[in-house]
Amino acid sequence: MRVLVLGAGVVGTTTAYYLARDGHEVTVVDRAPGPGLWTSYANGALLTASTSDSWAAPGTPLKILRWLGRADAPMRLRLHALPGLAGWGLRFLRECREDRWRANTRATFALASLSLDAFRELCAAEPGLAFDRNPPGLLKLFRDELSMGSAVRAAGLYRELGLPLATLDADACVREEPALAPIRERIAGGVLYPTDESGDAYQFTRSLAARCAGLGVAFRHDVTVEALEPDSGRIAAVRTSAGRLAADAIVLALGPQSPAVARTVGLRLPVYPAKGYSVTVEVDGWNRAPRRPIADDGRKAAVVPLGRRVRVAGTVEFAGHDTRLDAARGRMLLEALADILPECPRDGRVEHWAGLRPLTSDGRPILGPTRWPNLYLNTGHGPLGWTLACGSGLALAALLRSGEPPIDLAPFAWPRPAAGGLS
Repeated sequence: MRVLVLGAGVVGTTTAYYLARDGHEVTVVDRAPGPGLWTSYANGALLTASTSDSWAAPGTPLKILRWLGRADAPMRLRLHALPGLAGWGLRFLRECREDRWRANTRATFALASLSLDAFRELCAAEPGLAFDRNPPGLLKLFRDELSMGSAVRAAGLYRELGLPLATLDADACVREEPALAPIRERIAGGVLYPTDESGDAYQFTRSLAARCAGLGVAFRHDVTVEALEPDSGRIAAVRTSAGRLAADAIVLALGPQSPAVARTVGLRLPVYPAKGYSVTVEVDGWNRAPRRPIADDGRKAAVVPLGRRVRVAGTVEFAGHDTRLDAARGRMLLEALADILPECPRDGRVEHWAGLRPLTSDGRPILGPTRWPNLYLNTGHGPLGWTLACGSGLALAALLRSGEPPIDLAPFAWPRPAAGGLS
């Protein structure tokens, strides 16, 4: 079967890999000059089943109200973005009920668990992939007893779902990660998730794309997808800046650009671009670098070692499709790095980045078939793009192969099932 994958980020590239492995003739189309150069380029570098809980949570509306007008707010709303955010925002607020949050988290966790298993199997099958992979584990850090208590309650849901974890006091946090010794007195405790993964998503995507090429996948870069063209109940072609392309099946995996393309055939996807920031610092020669990622709840930032670099990522900004860097957000992240790892050298090369994460209002990606029998969706992964990429690609490939994916895709369908809170 000829399959056209629209999007060469980590989700699209991973999907192309599984399709090619099944023997399909796969072409990937992307407007960037290479794979992984948009949302996947300098993201948070984490694959974490332990962050499957949706941002639409019971306490989120009050937090947003407290953060309004604050330039240093972890979640910031830009006024010019409000008109386009209204409908999405109302759906987001509906999903903040306790029952909806738990249902959304359970669904996303099931996909994340499948995905991390698939990720490890892929890495074992493709030992040549190079992406500064760290030893497994993520340490979530808390600065006060109230936050620690809330974390323990939230961890209870993951424990119910079977995710390994351990609650730690301050001394245990430092034993687990000696780089935290300088801030020992400011730590209330932590939660260790020993099976989470981390590494450089861009390097992973680029390395996997090279493997895809070896399997016969054709990559067409610097080509913008403009519209889908229906005919006789199917998608007859994809109109691009390089002309019309036709295939037996089409997978829409364009991240934040997916809604605009989907609208050309009447599909309105509730995906909004949430801008995230990161700063990557060269620390070559630092002997006391952390061994695994640290997520600091107080700072709303995660620090991830990446070979000879350290990346700190965090904050979210609702600003439409604006990808311009805000210097103040970059300074916030550098301050967070200094606060979490005071000994981290900061005289090396520093790279600032901002990218758009395709966020659905319920936190679940949109994955599966559409009313057009040859059009499939694989988008809306929000901050969990790399976490969910292998599971999403594996499920899509199984859907095309046998119609029997390895996980129930009903929670990720579009339109959502009636119980999903969206329509």
